[in-house]
Amino acid sequence: MKARVLTVAAMVVLTSCASISREECLQGDWHAIGLRDGAAGERPDMQFERHQRQCAKVDVTPDRTEWQHGYDQGLPRFCTPLSGLEQGQRGRINRNLCPVELAARFDEGHALGLREHAQRARVQNVLNEISSLQDRNSAALAALATGEDTGQRAALRNNQSEILHLRLELGLERAALRRLEREVAEFRARAAGG
Repeated sequence: MKARVLTVAAMVVLTSCASISREECLQGDWHAIGLRDGAAGERPDMQFERHQRQCAKVDVTPDRTEWQHGYDQGLPRFCTPLSGLEQGQRGRINRNLCPVELAARFDEGHALGLREHAQRARVQNVLNEISSLQDRNSAALAALATGEDTGQRAALRNNQSEILHLRLELGLERAALRRLEREVAEFRARAAGG
């Protein structure tokens, strides 16, 4: 039973990594597959090569012309300001796939999303530092409770001072994040309006 579960789990992992299913290879609707890949912002050469490798397993050769035609039609669905924003918010790099006429607005959204992503990371880093210092304080207090005071009181004072400093920094970082969130909301409204 355990081996069967592991086999099924391995099959799920392998199929989830595949760019295309066996059935899609056999159906051969390359225009639709290209459309989907373009709308997802996949890198064209890399994605098509993945399709070729997958379909070779069932002796099917993808139609590059049909796929490319679909890809070119799907790509503008990806190259929107809101898609750029979402890609940036997820911390994804800009792969510069968008045609010139769509790139500027996508890039604007992407840059704003990256700024928000980076600011969230700064807030989280300060929270992590505070948590680490609090853990050290707990350890110092536990040592003091056992009567051991090899610099524990000084460490507590230093840690508390650093925590106060970090809480001030956290307030500033959160304020910066709120400003960015307002900027993102305004950008979304503008992008949705046209």
